[in-house]
Amino acid sequence: MNAKMLYQLFRPYARKNRYWARVEARYQKRKKRKMKLLFFLLLMFVIPAMFVVGIIYGLARMIGGINFNPDSKAWKNALERLRARMRSQAAGMLVPWDGEMMSLLSLNQSVTKKPGWFDRSTEGVVPTIYQEPVVAYAAQTAGNTGLLIARTSDKEFIFRMKGKETEVWVEGKPFGILVDGSLLAAGRGNVLLARMESAKDENQVPVMLGSTTAAAISNGSRTDLGPNPRAVTLLRAVNAEEETALLALTLLQILKY
Repeated sequence: MNAKMLYQLFRPYARKNRYWARVEARYQKRKKRKMKLLFFLLLMFVIPAMFVVGIIYGLARMIGGINFNPDSKAWKNALERLRARMRSQAAGMLVPWDGEMMSLLSLNQSVTKKPGWFDRSTEGVVPTIYQEPVVAYAAQTAGNTGLLIARTSDKEFIFRMKGKETEVWVEGKPFGILVDGSLLAAGRGNVLLARMESAKDENQVPVMLGSTTAAAISNGSRTDLGPNPRAVTLLRAVNAEEETALLALTLLQILKY
């Protein structure tokens, strides 16, 4: 029989003999003592555990952060980690890239790994509309910065995002800088390679290459494009450099992780 049951049984006798006030005071005192013990246990175990989890999370974010100095060892290590992940996605099975692949790219993607609490990396494959793997990618984010590596069967793209700017490397060499929808050539006096026109609510985002609108990238935020929409619609033939610029913009648009 516990204390509460004894308390209930003894209460009529205590009231009759004027012991009620004293019994009530003892009961309330014991109740407060139990509450203090429970609060003490919370302080001793729960709060320190939360503190430790917070420290672990902070360290994981700090360790997983991206050093944006291309000459640093941390940057090179981050590249190699993502390259290893990307190779595991491609596994030598990417369909050879040719002149038709740009117009066959699917807006859909097969995401095999999504970001978690302690690991902010993403992995996946972009197929053609015929479900053939054509682009493998791996990405890592840290706050408003990010690193994305994507490759076709013959070309590697590296995107280094920081704030509103994105630097683009192709085959390990600087290719361009994307600022406010304009892709400027790297080291060539800010020559405009491509420009995406603002069309947030439209089905497609027009892309200017040179002085004409040469293509349109499907708007991934729209949900009415069908089950397997094309990522790009070509409006004219493009040369090799234009294709590289267009593919870089397309990958950035469809791989918003």
